[in-house]
Amino acid sequence: MRKNTLFVTALFLALSVAFFSCKKSTSTDTPPTVLPANVFGGSINIYSSGNDTTLQRFLDGKYTTVQGSILLASSDPIDYKKYFVNLQRVLGSVTMYKVPNQDLSFLYTLRSILGSLQISACPELTSLSGLTMLDSISSSLIIDRNPKLKNCNGLEQILRLASISVTSNPSFVSFAGLQNMTTMTGSLSITQNPALQSFTGLTALLSIGGNLSLSDNTAFAGFTGLANLQEIGGNLVLNSLPQLTTLSNLIAVNDTIISVSVTNCNSLVNFQGLNNIPCIKGNLSVVSCTNLENLNGLGKIDTIRGVIELSKLDKLSSFTGLNGVRYIKKDVRISECNSLVGMSGFSLLDSIGGGLVVQNNDKLLNFSGFTKTKTIRGKIQILENSTLKSLDGLENLKNARSTLDVYYNSNLSSYCAVKALSLTGLAYISLNKYSPSWAQIKAGDCSR
Repeated sequence: MRKNTLFVTALFLALSVAFFSCKKSTSTDTPPTVLPANVFGGSINIYSSGNDTTLQRFLDGKYTTVQGSILLASSDPIDYKKYFVNLQRVLGSVTMYKVPNQDLSFLYTLRSILGSLQISACPELTSLSGLTMLDSISSSLIIDRNPKLKNCNGLEQILRLASISVTSNPSFVSFAGLQNMTTMTGSLSITQNPALQSFTGLTALLSIGGNLSLSDNTAFAGFTGLANLQEIGGNLVLNSLPQLTTLSNLIAVNDTIISVSVTNCNSLVNFQGLNNIPCIKGNLSVVSCTNLENLNGLGKIDTIRGVIELSKLDKLSSFTGLNGVRYIKKDVRISECNSLVGMSGFSLLDSIGGGLVVQNNDKLLNFSGFTKTKTIRGKIQILENSTLKSLDGLENLKNARSTLDVYYNSNLSSYCAVKALSLTGLAYISLNKYSPSWAQIKAGDCSR
């Protein structure tokens, strides 16, 4: 028995030694990564002139490539041109923050950036000139809060970008410098640039893979410069552009847009320029555009797969422009459109996949224009339309697959247009000039 115990103990010790020997051997099998002699390991982060030892090490090593990113975040007058004389490639991003230079000539040897180029709060920068060798930015161009920057001169060799964001540059007037760029895989976002009037400088741009978004650019008047743009792969968002009068230079866009959102564009009168868009995959939202008269320009669209929201449009007198729409997948919401007297313009609309909300339209008399609409799958809400007299125009509506709410329409006295309606839910009718029960309407006691 003792011999067996000794044998087992010896075997256990042997196996333990073998296991730990193998483990040690495995841990040393993979040799450490050795960078090429021309690659500077890690990033270069400069916060003050006291960091120039890092820059000196980069210069002394005759490095041409930075493995990580470059961050220049010092307002000190540093002679970057001396230190970056050999720089050709950055495998991360390049960010400049509060750099006091007037141009970017200190990066005159730089050829490619695999990340983003960000230029922020540089007080004396007037252009991006100096980037004479730069022909590739694999990610984004971000330009924000540069008080004297006027354009993108210096980026003439860039043919492709992921995205562009230009924010809060009070002197920025054009995209000159990007006239050779043809493709963006991401979004183009332009916000709070009070001197920018157009897209002059983007004449070669054919496609935007993401969103085209403009917000709070007080002088922006139109899309001059984008006459060759054929595709917007994301959303078209226009917000607070008081001088925008036309979308006409978007006429070449001929592909489906995900959604269209227009808010506080008080000089826009129609949508001429979007004439070749066949479908909106998401929502159509138009809010607080006080001079919009109709929706002309949307005539090629046959399907809207999201919500239609039309609100606070004082001069909208019809839905002309939506004459080709046959199906709306989600809700239709119409409120505070105080020139509407009917619903003309929905001449081919067969069905609404969501609900119908008609609220607080001060001149609406009836629903003439919904003459082909047979089905509404969601809730119907007709609320606070002070001049509405009847539901005429809804005679062909046969199926409503939810409830009917009719409230606070002080002149509404005729419901005969919906007496043939098959209503799945309940009808709530109250506080109108005449408020019959659903049973009364179905029996023909439908008006006074």
